[in-house]
Amino acid sequence: MKGEKYITDLLLRYCDGETEGQETRRVERWMAASGENRRKAARLRALLMAADVSSQISDMDVERALKLVHRRMGERGRTGLRRWGYTLQRVAAVLFIPIVIIASLQFFNRNRVEDRMLEFRTDPGMTASAKLPDGSRVVLNSSSVLRYPAGFGSDERKVELEGEAFFSVVKGKRPFVVNVAGESSIRVYGTEFNVVAEEGGSRVSTTLVKGKVGFSYLLNGKRKEWVMHPGEKLVYDKAGQSVSLAPADVEVETCWKDGRLIFKDTPFEEVLEKLGKRYDVKFVLKNPSLEHHSFTANFGRQRLERLMEYFQVASGIRFKYVDDAGGTDTERPVIEVY
Repeated sequence: MKGEKYITDLLLRYCDGETEGQETRRVERWMAASGENRRKAARLRALLMAADVSSQISDMDVERALKLVHRRMGERGRTGLRRWGYTLQRVAAVLFIPIVIIASLQFFNRNRVEDRMLEFRTDPGMTASAKLPDGSRVVLNSSSVLRYPAGFGSDERKVELEGEAFFSVVKGKRPFVVNVAGESSIRVYGTEFNVVAEEGGSRVSTTLVKGKVGFSYLLNGKRKEWVMHPGEKLVYDKAGQSVSLAPADVEVETCWKDGRLIFKDTPFEEVLEKLGKRYDVKFVLKNPSLEHHSFTANFGRQRLERLMEYFQVASGIRFKYVDDAGGTDTERPVIEVY
């Protein structure tokens, strides 16, 4: 059948590393559909790898073997994949069996898709979005890093986060796991949530928009898990090994992904922290009395100078660009706040 012939040709290109995107996922779904499919794919991989290795012994024999693989697969594709076994046995007759075994082990140990790690990062002051191998989507906030495999394994979908990200996870039987702060993780099955993992992994917070999330961490050597419900924010302090769970204003916690900043009776220090992340600057609070101020505002994509004008008009707060005399943060502009 035409569909079987297509899968056959697609699998050959997959084994040669020539597929990507939807074609790669289609082959992986086909292999995951049954044990027989996986065995057929494994035999073909082993033979192709053996042919490649054996080129050091006889280039002529390898070329003949590869041509035989393609010709026989094409001839018998119309009769169904059930006849692959006979074809592959005929091809194997021209190859040296120990080479088949060695090549197969090398392929599966070093070239599995799920072993290839990818890294997605954002520059300071920037946000970006990406689509993961399972179709889930992630938006990264400023100066954040997400690491994930080129293809998720059969047991779980695991990623690693440093910084802040908003996840929209596709539902599936395999759990989606976000590793943060060393030994802590967030386990989900299909949901939307925001995660902030501070540099150094000392503090993690997550806000659940919808679905169900389990926050897992170690306490005195034992694994603990907090189950969250929509509209809740969890804060984990690794140093103190403490967890707090409270209602959250989801709009305030997640508005950054839409290019907005919303403050609702927010402490001024937290306001400066979020502004510093958005505009990649460092604020130095020179007036201690401002620590007790809080603000309510809704900002879009205005320039930082316009926002500072707002605070000056509304509360008389002054800002001044200075050199980083302390030498602690030479890469970012420094603004003193009075």
